[in-house]
Amino acid sequence: MNKPFIKGLNHLGLVVEDIAAAKSWFIDTLKLEVIEDRGEIIFLHAGKDVIAIKTPAMAVAKPEHGGESDYFKNGSKAGWQSLDHYGFFADTAEAVDEFAAYIVKNGATILKGPYTRSDGRSVYFRDPCGMVGEFLFFEKPKHS
Repeated sequence: MNKPFIKGLNHLGLVVEDIAAAKSWFIDTLKLEVIEDRGEIIFLHAGKDVIAIKTPAMAVAKPEHGGESDYFKNGSKAGWQSLDHYGFFADTAEAVDEFAAYIVKNGATILKGPYTRSDGRSVYFRDPCGMVGEFLFFEKPKHS
């Protein structure tokens, strides 16, 4: 097959200890649209992408996550994987600074920035759920 298989990100599943805090952060603070709320798992629109926020109970060893394989028989939990950070697009460099001020007022901690980098402007933060996020204005390369 000559065409690429991957057309985009269908969803990103994030495990959180406190689903109420996650709802407050992602829905109330970040204003992501709820697609479906099943209690221990919620699906949210992040622009054209989808984020699934779930409790640890929803990330236990499941067959569809390889939970019956030898890899998980040593006490590891299927569905729990390493995530360096999640990142969202910013429309402008100025929006990065505005976002940083906004999230600090809403319980996030700035880890780095806002700062100008070679490809745009960024801020890294720790959200109230304990995860690291980034808000990035990605400057398109200039053509001569």
